[in-house]
Amino acid sequence: MKLSIENRPSDQREALLSLSGEIDYETAQELRTAVSSVLDGNIDTLVIDLAGVTFLDSTGIGTLVVAKRICHSMGVKLHIRRPNPFIARLFAVVGVSDILGVPIPPGTVSGRLPQPRERGVTQPA
Repeated sequence: MKLSIENRPSDQREALLSLSGEIDYETAQELRTAVSSVLDGNIDTLVIDLAGVTFLDSTGIGTLVVAKRICHSMGVKLHIRRPNPFIARLFAVVGVSDILGVPIPPGTVSGRLPQPRERGVTQPA
């Protein structure tokens, strides 16, 4: 199943992209195009609904991260909604949960790197 994108304006200042299918190297350009087209409008918030996404590779993850950065630079809030449990865990393992604003599922080890220790500061045991 390839990617299907439904663009539904939620209200005058918010756009909703409902995705279903696969976001991968072959379909990421479709997502980039859809995001660009809604950002051409006058919106404050973009919601990307992942409820129907069945597969997501590194290109898809990168596309979402870049979309988040572009939205931030334009003053538009980007919300990622309803990833399935596998995709939510994938975001955590790759270390982009915080960037994308997706909660880390319980029991999932985050891919975030630990903060460096400061010299001369004793760490609790």
